[in-house]
Amino acid sequence: MLIAFVALLLSPVNVDASVDLRTIIDRYTVWRGGIAFEHLSSIRESNTLDSGGLHGTEKILTARDGRSRVDLDLGPLQQIQAVTPDGAWEVTPAAQVQSMALIDTLSLRRSAALQFADALRGRGGAKVELAAPTTDSGRTWATVRVTFGDDDIYDVLVDPVSGELGGIRVTAERQLQIERFSDWRPVDGVRMPFLKTIEGAVPSDNETHRVITMNINEPAGPGSFTRPSFIRKTAFTGGASSTGWLHFEFYDGNRIFIPARINGHDTLALLDSGATVSTIDNDYAKQIGISAAGRVTAGGTGGLDTAGFAGDVDVEVGNLKIAGLTVASLDLKPIARRIGHPMPFVLGDELFNELVVDIDFPHRLIAFRDPTGVAPPPGAATVPLRRLIGNRSVPVSVEDAPPVEFEFDLGNGSPMEVYPAYYQPRQLLAGRKSSEVLGGAVGGFHPEIIATLRRIEFAGVTFNDVPASFTRDVVSASNSNRVVGNLGLPVLARFRLLIDYPQDRLYAVPLADAGSSAFHKDRLGLSMSGENGVLMVQFVSPGSPAQAAGFKAGDQIAALNGEASALWTDERVALLRDNSGTAPITFLMMDGSTRRVIPKAFY
Repeated sequence: MLIAFVALLLSPVNVDASVDLRTIIDRYTVWRGGIAFEHLSSIRESNTLDSGGLHGTEKILTARDGRSRVDLDLGPLQQIQAVTPDGAWEVTPAAQVQSMALIDTLSLRRSAALQFADALRGRGGAKVELAAPTTDSGRTWATVRVTFGDDDIYDVLVDPVSGELGGIRVTAERQLQIERFSDWRPVDGVRMPFLKTIEGAVPSDNETHRVITMNINEPAGPGSFTRPSFIRKTAFTGGASSTGWLHFEFYDGNRIFIPARINGHDTLALLDSGATVSTIDNDYAKQIGISAAGRVTAGGTGGLDTAGFAGDVDVEVGNLKIAGLTVASLDLKPIARRIGHPMPFVLGDELFNELVVDIDFPHRLIAFRDPTGVAPPPGAATVPLRRLIGNRSVPVSVEDAPPVEFEFDLGNGSPMEVYPAYYQPRQLLAGRKSSEVLGGAVGGFHPEIIATLRRIEFAGVTFNDVPASFTRDVVSASNSNRVVGNLGLPVLARFRLLIDYPQDRLYAVPLADAGSSAFHKDRLGLSMSGENGVLMVQFVSPGSPAQAAGFKAGDQIAALNGEASALWTDERVALLRDNSGTAPITFLMMDGSTRRVIPKAFY
């Protein structure tokens, strides 16, 4: 077989570059090894991997029958992902076993279909067509476009004359990455790439995979893809099955801070169901002796940021402990200044993944419970929790349209965000009065369009006049086409919530005034942050009372209504966001001048 393959490689191919799709696919098949490539049944490889400043290894097993497994070891960041025809599972960096998100499942399945060229033959529901030629790396390639019935696009770049594979350009979740292949070597008659580089949406997404060993057509034992047994990472002391009720700080009515201990150090942690990995502030990590490594991309509502990873972090909440976590390390201070509250630690999915989180908002109480035997409380609506992308999502109806998936996000302080994939084709902003506010979080802060939705429906409750931000069409966590928005705490806090990730469900009991009380709405148009006893204006909303009063970004405020300015307080936030008040607010500026603003609606 190898001799025949070498003969194929040496045979010249003298044809015109203008060829049809079938000819290009046939030439690609011959270039890869002809019959040997067509009979390829499995690929087992071990690689070195450089990604985001981390260096380590990966083991990949891919079978033609739809099974694949990736074992990743990047020091502090370790993960296993596996798919079979019947499902998909992963072992997270926290060593928790859970079902894999749909986006990752599709990525592995489609990658396998492309590796074995089944997708190029239109198998497995793939649609194949010849797109316009692509210029890449100084060469012009035929572009074999593969789609699978959704918005994702896989452009396979093939030399139209020789059949050489140059790479695959992937557009998924409205983001672009290019995989390039080189250092091709024959392995049992099949030409295989021993070097793969990935160029992502941002430089920290880039990866380099170098093959150490590669074997093909080895039987893939069923045990390789068997889902591991559940191993609980969380533990209650004294044989308890719950923390019982714990008091939490409901800062500004849209952030949950709970008392916690990080490696034995008492602190307040932000509870954030939108964080797939718990996160520690860089400076706080150094302060308590935690070191991080690497620089990988972290997606946030404000865009993309870079994060390190730290292992062996113990988190305690009341009598509950989860030991040996791997957490992300980020600079959280810009977010803390923006909201006016210290943010040393963000507690993410690790506790949600194993426990039921019970939140009683009117009494400011929270409990973490063993999911065994948890039943819906009287009057609860049962809402499905889906994992289409990294975060869970829930169905929401926007202005009487059919329900669509919105991220379930306890860390979002605004009522809701709507992503471009939903609002642009539906022209939701057409004829709607709007302005801009400073939005975002991890990844930075940027102006976002703000407008009012007439109605939304969630968990059987209709909400009227809902302020919503319409996020920018850029690379960020707020730009998906599978989950088209983000439902935040101002809506979610109108229910008693029992959040049950283990059973993929949410019990929501509406409060008495859930659908009737008005949402807080910005009536000034000032985006500010507090630091060193001064309020700094970061952004002024177009058409707002603040703009009419002459405010500009960079202005410094010394006092509000005669009281010295400092970091945000609940009282000051209430003053600035009062829904009904029309009494003027007097601002004393640092230069000694005063400005008088009368609040009113401006979007």
